[in-house]
Parts: sequence; structure tokens; C-alpha cells
Amino acid sequence: MKKIIFILLAFFIAPTLQSQNLSTAPTGEAGLFGAAQGGSPMLNLVLMELRTNAKSRDLGETVGSPYSTENFVKSKIYYGDEPQGDFFIRYNALNSVIEMKKTDLPDEEAKRLYPDKKIKIKYLNKELRFTTYINKKNETKNGYLSQIASGSKYKLYHRLAVKYSEGKPAINSMVADIPSRFAHFEEYYYQKIGVDRIDFLPQKKGGFIKQFDKELRENIKIYLKEENINLDQEEDLIKAFNHINAM
Repeated sequence: MKKIIFILLAFFIAPTLQSQNLSTAPTGEAGLFGAAQGGSPMLNLVLMELRTNAKSRDLGETVGSPYSTENFVKSKIYYGDEPQGDFFIRYNALNSVIEMKKTDLPDEEAKRLYPDKKIKIKYLNKELRFTTYINKKNETKNGYLSQIASGSKYKLYHRLAVKYSEGKPAINSMVADIPSRFAHFEEYYYQKIGVDRIDFLPQKKGGFIKQFDKELRENIKIYLKEENINLDQEEDLIKAFNHINAM
């Protein structure tokens, strides 16, 4: 027995969930899914509330999706370094929610993976971890990041984000309604080794260079120019961080 996670049925986050206390639960597939069945009365009440919210919310006609992929993808879940089994995962990037099933059968109802910073999810070509970070507006947020580069000086993280824009009705019969829209975009974050803080990483050259120690900046500036680094490309960002860590 060890501290692990509760599985909750959900498509949307209940704001009060972050303050709930987690108790111990058995590991492995049976334990993960069993934790959401017949647990405490409070847990059952939360499950009912989430089911009601999911059924009652209607976004109407929309373009795009809150999910990174519409289908569930077979993925591995770890608690620390201990494997917990293979599950079928779908990531709701709009709400930072991991939905999971034991199989990819369409009639199996998805459950929500309760966020825990010790959980690692090998999903698609990245590893998702629930993390605290500082966003572009200098706000402290919790969500899923993927570490994509690391070295002696800095770590680089990727975040898939989704923005929801509400649609508007047509102003007259000559034009069409504007549907609601989910727009996908990517953000990058960095962490200086030895500092317990993950910050937003600007991708414009000037802002990018200013994030690093002063004694490194001139070398970084020369490297970006000589190697024709495009900071809007993830592959080039990784190259830049590998170079910085080797300096």
C-alpha cells in the first residue's frame, strides 16, 4: 500500500477538488479504478456532481476540440518510478484533465485521473507531469508540462494549451453565425537548476536571451545567429538549450 491517486469521473474540473485530502489506495490497474468505486460518501457526492455538470453543459456548435487527440491513446502510467500499468488516455488540454479507460472500447465510460505531482504519463511522444509553473501573466498555475531538455544549467518544458472563444450570432441575414472555437497553441517554460520555480519562456529572440545569466547572453546571441536558430520551432529550442547547458 502506498499513497497514490483517486480516479474521478469527469469532463470538467470542480474547483474544490484541489483541496480534497487523498487517502491511501492499492496500486496497479485494479487499485486505480477501484479507488473511485464505493469510496467515501464525499467522493461519491463529488462523482455525482461531476456527472451532472458534464451532462448539463452544452457548448453548442464548436470548431476544434479541447483534446490533444479525440481518440484514447494507449499510454503507460508511473507513480514515481514504479509502473502502474497501461491505460488508454485522452488529454483535455483546455482544463488540464487526464481522462482514462482500461480499454479502448467505446462503451467503457472514461474516468478522470486525479492530479498528483508524482504521477508520470508516457503519452504520445512526451511525458506528462502535473506541475506548478508561472505563466506569461506572472500567475502561478497548476497543469501538465512535459520536460523536453535538461542539462547542468537549465531544463526546458513544453505545454500544450487550448483557448476557448465563445461564438457570436450573425448580426444580419447576410453573414453567418460565428461558431465557438477551440484553438490549440504551444507554450514553453524553463527552470534554472537549483531554483524551485518554472517560468514562461518568451520565444522572441530578445526576450529569450534575457532569461539567462548575464555571462551567458552574448554567447547565446552569437549561437542563435550563427546556427540560424528559429525559436518558434521546438527542435531548434531543444538545440539552443543543449548548447546553453554545454557552455
